[in-house]
Amino acid sequence: MTAEELAKEIAKGLIETGIEGAYDSVSCSTAGDYPSVGCSQWEGARGNHLLSLIPGGDYFAERTYTSIVGTGELQELKNLLDSDAGQAAQISLLTEDCKTYVNTLQEVQTLDDSRCMIYAGMWCPTSHYVVRRFLQNREHRVNLRSLLALRNVFRDEYAKAADVPFNCYAGYENRAERTYQYVTGLDLTTKYGVLWYGQYEYGR
Repeated sequence: MTAEELAKEIAKGLIETGIEGAYDSVSCSTAGDYPSVGCSQWEGARGNHLLSLIPGGDYFAERTYTSIVGTGELQELKNLLDSDAGQAAQISLLTEDCKTYVNTLQEVQTLDDSRCMIYAGMWCPTSHYVVRRFLQNREHRVNLRSLLALRNVFRDEYAKAADVPFNCYAGYENRAERTYQYVTGLDLTTKYGVLWYGQYEYGR
């Protein structure tokens, strides 16, 4: 698969699984009093950029989460994000983000299996730099061409490596399994000619 095809499938996976959020998701960032918005939880400058792409979105840019809630406009923001224009803007921005994810992950030498690239790419909204470093540090002992092995290492080690709070560990374990189930069910044969899941020489 080409980098563009991989990026498209990663974006599709993030949207269909909702592992980062739905189109109308709005929450307070854990890093400060500003909103995390949309299906990839954009925030800060990236969140403001997304809002600038949606007619009427500039009204919510640069505002704190508390101010939006305090004025009773949270549902209005959710509706804006979930509108046709809001969804289209999110798909466009997410696809561009996913191209960056693929370019970054291609620096991992043994991550050359299409399904494994999609799996790893679906973790990149947490930080594509952290995901790349995480995989590079484990190349010598983990078969990154095995989707099952990839699932296991993300499930068992990623939360600690990413330095997230302990109470988030279970959520990361669930994400590892949900992403695995999604990617194993992908039909990459009809569209891209990739062999069916389980037909490669590497263990799955």
